[in-house]
Amino acid sequence: MKRLVVDLDDTISFNTEGDYSTASCNASMLMQLRIYKELGFDVVINTSRNMRTFDSNVGKINAITLPIIIEWLRKHEVPYDEIYTGKPWCGYEGFYVDDKAVRPAEFVSMTYEQIQAVLARDTLEAGS
Repeated sequence: MKRLVVDLDDTISFNTEGDYSTASCNASMLMQLRIYKELGFDVVINTSRNMRTFDSNVGKINAITLPIIIEWLRKHEVPYDEIYTGKPWCGYEGFYVDDKAVRPAEFVSMTYEQIQAVLARDTLEAGS
């Protein structure tokens, strides 16, 4: 299965204070997503957008926020196959830890083969 699970805010989009509909698009990220889509990858958007605002109420996020997300993705012609809302928000001082994680800067600057090598190396180092 060839699948990318990608965050939205400050990864695909650069947000403006309080108005997600006017967020700018990360052109480098968009270009890479299109390349990976052409390589046969499914693109899955996984976002914690408005988890804090709506106190983790995914139903409200799906009703209120998801239409704004879909319109923004269409406006910027972002390829995607699925959207998941409700990713737990790590807070301002926290972060996400995942053995298959790639930073946005790595994603836009490295080839698929280079990314695979980094992930394999990190897995080997963790097992030492």
